[in-house]
Amino acid sequence: MPDIRIAGKVALAEALQDARDYTVRLLDACADWPAAAMPDPLRVPCLTIINPPLWEIGHVAWFAEYWCLRQRGANQPPAPSLLADADRWYDSRTVPHDSRWQLDLPNWQTTRRYLEDTLAAALDALHKLPETDAALYFHRLALFHEDMHDEAFCYMRQTLCWPHADGLAALPPAADIELTGGEFLMGSSPTARGFVFDNEKWAHPQRIADFAIAATPVRNSDYLAFVETGAYREPQWWSADGLAWLAATGQTMPHYWRREQGHWQQRRFERWIALAPEQPVIHLTAHEAEAWCRWAGRRLPSEAEWEYAARHAAAFDWGTQVWEWTASAFAPYPGFSPDPYAEYAAPFFHTHRSVRGGSFATHSRMRNSRYRNYYEPQRDDIFVGFRSCPLR
Repeated sequence: MPDIRIAGKVALAEALQDARDYTVRLLDACADWPAAAMPDPLRVPCLTIINPPLWEIGHVAWFAEYWCLRQRGANQPPAPSLLADADRWYDSRTVPHDSRWQLDLPNWQTTRRYLEDTLAAALDALHKLPETDAALYFHRLALFHEDMHDEAFCYMRQTLCWPHADGLAALPPAADIELTGGEFLMGSSPTARGFVFDNEKWAHPQRIADFAIAATPVRNSDYLAFVETGAYREPQWWSADGLAWLAATGQTMPHYWRREQGHWQQRRFERWIALAPEQPVIHLTAHEAEAWCRWAGRRLPSEAEWEYAARHAAAFDWGTQVWEWTASAFAPYPGFSPDPYAEYAAPFFHTHRSVRGGSFATHSRMRNSRYRNYYEPQRDDIFVGFRSCPLR
Protein backbone atom coordinates (compact mmCIF):
# COMPACT_ATOMS: atom_id res chain seq x y z
CA MET A 1 0.00 0.00 0.00
CA PRO A 2 1.42 3.42 -0.89
CA ASP A 3 2.15 5.94 1.85
CA ILE A 4 -1.05 7.95 1.50
CA ARG A 5 0.58 10.97 3.12
CA ILE A 6 2.64 11.42 -0.02
CA ALA A 7 0.54 9.53 -2.59
CA GLY A 8 -0.76 11.33 -5.67
CA LYS A 9 -4.27 11.94 -6.87
CA VAL A 10 -5.00 8.49 -8.25
CA ALA A 11 -4.11 6.66 -5.02
CA LEU A 12 -5.81 9.35 -2.95
CA ALA A 13 -9.03 9.01 -4.95
CA GLU A 14 -8.98 5.25 -4.48
CA ALA A 15 -8.44 5.67 -0.73
CA LEU A 16 -11.30 8.17 -0.44
CA GLN A 17 -13.61 5.75 -2.24
CA ASP A 18 -12.41 2.89 -0.04
CA ALA A 19 -13.05 4.85 3.16
CA ARG A 20 -16.52 5.93 2.07
CA ASP A 21 -17.45 2.39 1.02
CA TYR A 22 -16.42 1.15 4.45
CA THR A 23 -18.38 3.89 6.23
CA VAL A 24 -21.52 2.99 4.29
CA ARG A 25 -21.05 -0.74 4.92
CA LEU A 26 -20.72 -0.19 8.65
CA LEU A 27 -24.02 1.64 8.87
CA ASP A 28 -25.84 -0.33 6.18
CA ALA A 29 -25.33 -3.40 8.31
CA CYS A 30 -26.84 -1.61 11.30
CA ALA A 31 -29.78 -0.20 9.35
CA ASP A 32 -30.69 -3.69 8.16
CA TRP A 33 -30.85 -5.23 11.64
CA PRO A 34 -34.37 -6.51 12.38
CA ALA A 35 -36.13 -4.46 15.02
CA ALA A 36 -36.85 -7.57 17.05
CA ALA A 37 -33.17 -8.45 17.29
CA MET A 38 -32.03 -5.37 19.21
CA PRO A 39 -32.85 -1.67 19.68
CA ASP A 40 -32.74 0.64 16.67
CA PRO A 41 -28.99 0.97 16.03
CA LEU A 42 -29.36 4.42 14.49
CA ARG A 43 -30.71 5.74 17.81
CA VAL A 44 -28.41 5.04 20.72
CA PRO A 45 -28.16 6.15 24.37
CA CYS A 46 -26.71 9.58 25.05
CA LEU A 47 -23.20 8.81 26.28
CA THR A 48 -20.22 11.15 26.47
CA ILE A 49 -17.94 8.60 24.74
CA ILE A 50 -19.96 8.09 21.53
CA ASN A 51 -22.01 10.02 19.00
CA PRO A 52 -25.40 9.16 17.50
CA PRO A 53 -24.56 7.10 14.38
CA LEU A 54 -26.82 9.15 12.11
CA TRP A 55 -25.13 12.32 13.30
CA GLU A 56 -21.62 10.90 13.02
CA ILE A 57 -21.90 9.67 9.45
CA GLY A 58 -23.54 12.91 8.39
CA HIS A 59 -20.68 14.75 10.05
CA VAL A 60 -18.16 12.65 8.09
CA ALA A 61 -19.82 13.69 4.81
CA TRP A 62 -20.13 17.29 5.95
CA PHE A 63 -16.47 17.50 6.96
CA ALA A 64 -15.26 16.33 3.54
CA GLU A 65 -17.65 18.65 1.74
CA TYR A 66 -16.77 21.63 3.93
CA TRP A 67 -13.00 21.39 3.62
CA CYS A 68 -12.66 19.96 0.10
CA LEU A 69 -15.42 21.86 -1.67
CA ARG A 70 -16.87 24.80 0.21
CA GLN A 71 -13.91 26.87 1.39
CA ARG A 72 -13.48 30.03 -0.71
CA GLY A 73 -10.53 31.72 0.92
CA ALA A 74 -9.86 33.91 3.92
CA ASN A 75 -12.63 36.23 5.09
CA GLN A 76 -15.17 34.71 2.69
CA PRO A 77 -18.15 32.66 3.82
CA PRO A 78 -18.18 29.03 2.69
CA ALA A 79 -20.18 28.04 -0.37
CA PRO A 80 -23.62 26.50 0.31
CA SER A 81 -23.83 22.84 1.24
CA LEU A 82 -25.40 20.22 -1.00
CA LEU A 83 -27.76 19.52 1.92
CA ALA A 84 -29.82 22.28 3.44
CA ASP A 85 -29.21 22.70 7.18
CA ALA A 86 -26.01 20.64 7.05
CA ASP A 87 -24.06 23.32 8.95
CA ARG A 88 -26.72 23.48 11.66
CA TRP A 89 -26.63 19.72 12.10
CA TYR A 90 -23.06 18.57 11.55
CA ASP A 91 -20.52 21.28 12.39
CA SER A 92 -18.93 19.82 15.53
CA ARG A 93 -17.43 23.22 16.36
CA THR A 94 -20.87 24.71 16.98
CA VAL A 95 -23.12 21.72 17.78
CA PRO A 96 -22.64 20.65 21.42
CA HIS A 97 -22.22 16.94 21.99
CA ASP A 98 -25.39 16.19 23.96
CA SER A 99 -27.54 18.27 21.60
CA ARG A 100 -26.77 15.85 18.76
CA TRP A 101 -29.38 13.45 20.15
CA GLN A 102 -32.09 16.13 19.87
CA LEU A 103 -31.52 17.29 16.29
CA ASP A 104 -34.07 16.82 13.51
CA LEU A 105 -31.56 14.78 11.48
CA PRO A 106 -32.44 13.39 8.06
CA ASN A 107 -33.12 9.66 7.87
CA TRP A 108 -30.57 7.02 6.84
CA GLN A 109 -31.54 7.05 3.17
CA THR A 110 -31.11 10.83 2.89
CA THR A 111 -27.86 10.68 4.85
CA ARG A 112 -26.61 7.90 2.60
CA ARG A 113 -27.28 10.03 -0.48
CA TYR A 114 -25.40 12.89 1.15
CA LEU A 115 -22.43 10.56 1.65
CA GLU A 116 -22.57 9.54 -2.01
CA ASP A 117 -23.07 13.06 -3.38
CA THR A 118 -20.30 14.67 -1.33
CA LEU A 119 -17.83 11.96 -2.28
CA ALA A 120 -18.65 12.29 -5.99
CA ALA A 121 -18.17 16.05 -5.78
CA ALA A 122 -14.93 15.71 -3.81
CA LEU A 123 -13.50 13.23 -6.32
CA ASP A 124 -14.45 15.52 -9.21
CA ALA A 125 -12.71 18.41 -7.48
CA LEU A 126 -9.66 16.25 -6.75
CA HIS A 127 -9.34 15.34 -10.44
CA LYS A 128 -8.93 19.05 -11.28
CA LEU A 129 -6.29 19.81 -8.64
CA PRO A 130 -2.55 20.04 -9.33
CA GLU A 131 -0.30 17.31 -7.94
CA THR A 132 1.08 19.36 -5.05
CA ASP A 133 0.99 18.80 -1.32
CA ALA A 134 -0.71 22.14 -0.76
CA ALA A 135 -3.44 21.37 -3.28
CA LEU A 136 -4.10 17.87 -1.91
CA TYR A 137 -3.98 18.83 1.75
CA PHE A 138 -7.72 19.00 2.43
CA HIS A 139 -8.54 15.78 0.59
CA ARG A 140 -5.90 13.98 2.65
CA LEU A 141 -7.26 15.57 5.82
CA ALA A 142 -10.80 14.44 4.94
CA LEU A 143 -9.58 10.91 4.30
CA PHE A 144 -7.82 10.61 7.65
CA HIS A 145 -10.77 12.22 9.42
CA GLU A 146 -13.08 9.57 7.96
CA ASP A 147 -10.70 6.76 8.94
CA MET A 148 -10.71 8.07 12.52
CA HIS A 149 -14.49 8.09 12.64
CA ASP A 150 -14.65 4.61 11.15
CA GLU A 151 -12.54 3.38 14.07
CA ALA A 152 -14.85 5.28 16.42
CA PHE A 153 -17.78 3.35 14.91
CA CYS A 154 -15.96 0.16 15.87
CA TYR A 155 -15.36 1.06 19.50
CA MET A 156 -18.96 2.31 19.67
CA ARG A 157 -19.96 -1.27 18.80
CA GLN A 158 -17.89 -2.49 21.75
CA THR A 159 -19.48 0.10 24.03
CA LEU A 160 -23.01 -0.85 22.96
CA CYS A 161 -22.44 -4.63 22.83
CA TRP A 162 -23.03 -4.84 19.08
CA PRO A 163 -21.52 -7.47 16.74
CA HIS A 164 -18.19 -6.78 15.07
CA ALA A 165 -15.21 -8.79 13.85
CA ASP A 166 -12.44 -8.97 16.45
CA GLY A 167 -8.86 -8.41 15.34
CA LEU A 168 -6.78 -9.27 18.40
CA ALA A 169 -4.12 -11.96 18.09
CA ALA A 170 -1.63 -13.70 20.37
CA LEU A 171 1.63 -12.00 21.26
CA PRO A 172 4.90 -13.70 22.19
CA PRO A 173 6.15 -13.53 25.78
CA ALA A 174 7.49 -10.12 26.70
CA ALA A 175 11.12 -9.38 25.92
CA ASP A 176 12.94 -6.10 26.30
CA ILE A 177 14.82 -4.34 23.52
CA GLU A 178 17.99 -2.54 24.63
CA LEU A 179 18.43 0.80 22.87
CA THR A 180 21.43 3.08 22.84
CA GLY A 181 20.25 6.62 23.33
CA GLY A 182 21.13 9.67 21.35
CA GLU A 183 19.65 12.77 19.83
CA PHE A 184 16.95 12.51 17.17
CA LEU A 185 14.46 14.81 15.51
CA MET A 186 11.04 14.10 16.98
CA GLY A 187 8.02 15.07 14.92
CA SER A 188 7.59 15.94 11.27
CA SER A 189 9.99 18.12 9.32
CA PRO A 190 8.70 21.28 7.59
CA THR A 191 10.72 20.25 4.54
CA ALA A 192 9.26 16.74 4.33
CA ARG A 193 6.94 15.80 1.49
CA GLY A 194 3.28 15.09 2.04
CA PHE A 195 0.65 15.53 4.72
CA VAL A 196 1.43 16.44 8.33
CA PHE A 197 -1.02 16.68 11.23
CA ASP A 198 -0.61 19.97 13.03
CA ASN A 199 0.22 18.33 16.35
CA GLU A 200 3.32 16.80 14.67
CA LYS A 201 4.71 20.26 13.93
CA TRP A 202 7.56 20.59 14.01
CA ALA A 203 10.55 18.29 14.16
CA HIS A 204 12.71 19.26 17.14
CA PRO A 205 15.79 17.69 18.74
CA GLN A 206 15.21 15.25 21.58
CA ARG A 207 17.98 13.73 23.66
CA ILE A 208 17.23 10.15 24.73
CA ALA A 209 19.28 8.32 27.37
CA ASP A 210 20.05 4.62 26.97
CA PHE A 211 16.92 2.65 27.81
CA ALA A 212 15.11 -0.63 27.28
CA ILE A 213 11.52 -1.12 26.18
CA ALA A 214 9.26 -4.14 25.74
CA ALA A 215 9.11 -5.38 22.18
CA THR A 216 5.35 -5.93 22.48
CA PRO A 217 2.44 -4.64 24.55
CA VAL A 218 1.50 -6.19 27.89
CA ARG A 219 -0.60 -9.36 27.59
CA ASN A 220 -3.73 -10.44 29.44
CA SER A 221 -1.76 -13.05 31.40
CA ASP A 222 0.65 -10.36 32.64
CA TYR A 223 -2.18 -8.12 33.74
CA LEU A 224 -4.23 -10.94 35.26
CA ALA A 225 -1.48 -11.61 37.79
CA PHE A 226 -1.84 -8.02 38.97
CA VAL A 227 -5.61 -8.33 39.28
CA GLU A 228 -5.47 -11.63 41.16
CA THR A 229 -3.19 -10.22 43.85
CA GLY A 230 -5.97 -7.78 44.75
CA ALA A 231 -3.96 -4.80 43.50
CA TYR A 232 -7.10 -2.79 42.70
CA ARG A 233 -7.60 -2.57 46.48
CA GLU A 234 -3.97 -1.75 47.31
CA PRO A 235 -3.43 2.02 47.17
CA GLN A 236 0.37 1.85 46.99
CA TRP A 237 0.23 1.02 43.29
CA TRP A 238 -2.05 3.91 42.30
CA SER A 239 -1.44 7.59 41.64
CA ALA A 240 -3.66 10.21 43.28
CA ASP A 241 -5.62 10.48 40.05
CA GLY A 242 -5.80 6.71 39.85
CA LEU A 243 -7.17 6.45 43.38
CA ALA A 244 -9.76 9.11 42.58
CA TRP A 245 -10.76 7.12 39.49
CA LEU A 246 -11.06 3.91 41.54
CA ALA A 247 -13.22 5.69 44.12
CA ALA A 248 -15.48 7.13 41.43
CA THR A 249 -15.90 3.89 39.46
CA GLY A 250 -15.57 1.18 42.07
CA GLN A 251 -13.72 -1.01 39.59
CA THR A 252 -11.84 -4.07 40.82
CA MET A 253 -10.76 -5.34 37.40
CA PRO A 254 -10.51 -4.01 33.85
CA HIS A 255 -13.57 -2.86 31.97
CA TYR A 256 -15.19 -5.78 30.12
CA TRP A 257 -13.65 -8.43 32.41
CA ARG A 258 -15.57 -10.74 34.73
CA ARG A 259 -15.03 -13.93 36.70
CA GLU A 260 -17.70 -16.57 36.13
CA GLN A 261 -17.71 -19.91 37.95
CA GLY A 262 -13.99 -19.63 38.61
CA HIS A 263 -13.05 -18.66 35.05
CA TRP A 264 -11.98 -15.27 33.73
CA GLN A 265 -13.87 -13.87 30.75
CA GLN A 266 -13.75 -10.73 28.64
CA ARG A 267 -16.46 -9.15 26.53
CA ARG A 268 -15.46 -8.77 22.92
CA PHE A 269 -18.24 -6.80 21.25
CA GLU A 270 -21.48 -8.78 21.77
CA ARG A 271 -19.93 -11.96 23.23
CA TRP A 272 -18.41 -12.98 26.53
CA ILE A 273 -15.48 -15.28 25.79
CA ALA A 274 -12.68 -16.89 27.78
CA LEU A 275 -9.91 -14.45 28.59
CA ALA A 276 -7.17 -15.09 26.04
CA PRO A 277 -3.91 -15.09 28.05
CA GLU A 278 -1.59 -14.38 25.11
CA GLN A 279 -3.59 -11.52 23.62
CA PRO A 280 -2.75 -7.91 24.51
CA VAL A 281 -4.67 -6.45 27.40
CA ILE A 282 -7.15 -3.92 26.07
CA HIS A 283 -9.63 -1.32 27.34
CA LEU A 284 -7.44 -0.03 30.16
CA THR A 285 -7.17 3.49 31.49
CA ALA A 286 -3.80 5.19 31.79
CA HIS A 287 -4.28 4.89 35.58
CA GLU A 288 -4.45 1.09 35.33
CA ALA A 289 -1.44 0.96 33.04
CA GLU A 290 0.61 3.05 35.48
CA ALA A 291 -0.53 0.98 38.48
CA TRP A 292 0.55 -2.26 36.79
CA CYS A 293 3.92 -0.72 36.02
CA ARG A 294 4.47 0.26 39.66
CA TRP A 295 3.47 -3.22 40.79
CA ALA A 296 5.77 -4.84 38.22
CA GLY A 297 8.71 -2.52 38.96
CA ARG A 298 8.50 -0.95 35.52
CA ARG A 299 7.23 2.27 33.94
CA LEU A 300 5.43 3.60 30.90
CA PRO A 301 7.65 4.93 28.10
CA SER A 302 7.66 8.62 27.40
CA GLU A 303 6.24 9.71 24.08
CA ALA A 304 9.76 10.52 22.87
CA GLU A 305 11.06 7.07 23.86
CA TRP A 306 8.14 5.40 22.09
CA GLU A 307 8.81 7.28 18.86
CA TYR A 308 12.55 6.68 19.11
CA ALA A 309 11.99 2.94 19.50
CA ALA A 310 9.46 2.81 16.66
CA ARG A 311 11.95 4.47 14.34
CA HIS A 312 15.16 2.74 15.46
CA ALA A 313 14.30 -0.81 16.62
CA ALA A 314 13.35 -3.39 14.01
CA ALA A 315 11.97 -5.72 16.69
CA PHE A 316 9.59 -3.07 18.05
CA ASP A 317 6.13 -4.46 17.21
CA TRP A 318 3.52 -1.72 17.05
CA GLY A 319 0.38 -0.47 15.38
CA THR A 320 -1.67 -3.60 14.63
CA GLN A 321 -3.28 -4.62 17.92
CA VAL A 322 -3.82 -1.89 20.52
CA TRP A 323 -3.10 1.79 20.92
CA GLU A 324 -0.55 2.41 23.66
CA TRP A 325 -0.60 4.82 26.56
CA THR A 326 2.58 6.80 27.15
CA ALA A 327 3.72 8.62 30.27
CA SER A 328 3.56 11.99 28.49
CA ALA A 329 0.87 14.61 28.64
CA PHE A 330 -0.43 15.62 25.22
CA ALA A 331 1.23 18.98 24.66
CA PRO A 332 2.29 21.11 21.70
CA TYR A 333 5.72 20.71 20.18
CA PRO A 334 8.01 23.76 19.96
CA GLY A 335 6.90 25.83 17.00
CA PHE A 336 3.36 24.48 16.97
CA SER A 337 0.74 26.43 15.06
CA PRO A 338 -2.78 25.23 14.30
CA ASP A 339 -3.75 24.33 10.77
CA PRO A 340 -7.04 25.54 9.22
CA TYR A 341 -8.96 22.87 11.12
CA ALA A 342 -7.77 24.48 14.34
CA GLU A 343 -10.01 22.36 16.56
CA TYR A 344 -8.21 19.12 15.70
CA ALA A 345 -5.61 19.14 18.48
CA ALA A 346 -5.14 22.47 20.25
CA PRO A 347 -8.26 22.28 22.49
CA PHE A 348 -6.95 19.01 23.97
CA PHE A 349 -3.43 20.04 24.94
CA HIS A 350 -2.55 19.47 28.62
CA THR A 351 -5.83 17.69 29.49
CA HIS A 352 -5.24 14.52 27.44
CA ARG A 353 -2.53 11.86 27.42
CA SER A 354 -0.38 11.05 24.37
CA VAL A 355 -1.25 7.70 22.86
CA ARG A 356 0.83 6.05 20.16
CA GLY A 357 0.69 3.24 17.60
CA GLY A 358 -2.62 1.95 16.28
CA SER A 359 -5.16 -0.80 16.89
CA PHE A 360 -6.66 -3.69 14.96
CA ALA A 361 -9.44 -1.27 13.95
CA THR A 362 -7.03 1.42 12.69
CA HIS A 363 -6.70 1.50 8.92
CA SER A 364 -3.13 0.72 7.90
CA ARG A 365 -2.84 4.00 5.99
CA MET A 366 -3.26 5.87 9.30
CA ARG A 367 -0.26 4.21 10.93
CA ASN A 368 2.83 6.36 11.15
CA SER A 369 5.58 6.42 13.78
CA ARG A 370 5.14 10.19 14.13
CA TYR A 371 1.35 10.13 14.46
CA ARG A 372 0.09 11.41 17.82
CA ASN A 373 -3.23 10.20 19.13
CA TYR A 374 -4.58 11.47 22.44
CA TYR A 375 -7.25 10.58 24.98
CA GLU A 376 -8.25 11.56 28.48
CA PRO A 377 -6.44 9.20 30.89
CA GLN A 378 -9.68 7.73 32.29
CA ARG A 379 -10.88 6.47 28.88
CA ASP A 380 -11.17 2.68 28.71
CA ASP A 381 -13.72 2.28 25.93
CA ILE A 382 -11.15 2.69 23.16
CA PHE A 383 -8.89 -0.06 21.83
CA VAL A 384 -5.97 0.87 24.05
CA GLY A 385 -3.37 -1.05 26.03
CA PHE A 386 0.26 -0.32 26.88
CA ARG A 387 3.85 -1.52 26.90
CA SER A 388 6.45 -0.89 29.57
CA CYS A 389 10.10 -0.13 30.25
CA PRO A 390 12.31 -1.54 33.03
CA LEU A 391 13.40 0.89 35.73
CA ARG A 392 17.06 1.87 35.61
